[in-house]
Amino acid sequence: MPPKPLETLKAGLASLKQHIKVQKDALLQRINAKETVSEVDKHWLDNDANLVDEEKVLELPETASDYECGLQRLNSQQKTLVEKLKELGGGPDKPRKVVPQAQKKAPIPVLTQKENATLKQKIEILDWHHKQGKKQKQ
Repeated sequence: MPPKPLETLKAGLASLKQHIKVQKDALLQRINAKETVSEVDKHWLDNDANLVDEEKVLELPETASDYECGLQRLNSQQKTLVEKLKELGGGPDKPRKVVPQAQKKAPIPVLTQKENATLKQKIEILDWHHKQGKKQKQ
């Protein structure tokens, strides 16, 4: 007898929590010890390691009259999370799969304002142009 869909989602959430726990605990220990943490790690803690959305998605089918009715009320982002949890929970139609952190793409930094070069950087650029024999124009 195949597992119930809601049990599969719960198993997927448990698997995801277990997968994230080790790295999250290590980063939190570094933060509590007042050590520096990279922006990528901070972004990971705020987004990928934050499982509030996944837990919220599980609450909706639980409170609905039936599972299918609960799924119909989900938006596209929530439906994507349900599919992710199904994969991790080893649903009947999909094998269990966990993507390693190394294979995930790093977020692309978004520049919100123009940044000017520092004096040191300007001198380096001028030195390079001087070594290359290029004429300087304004």
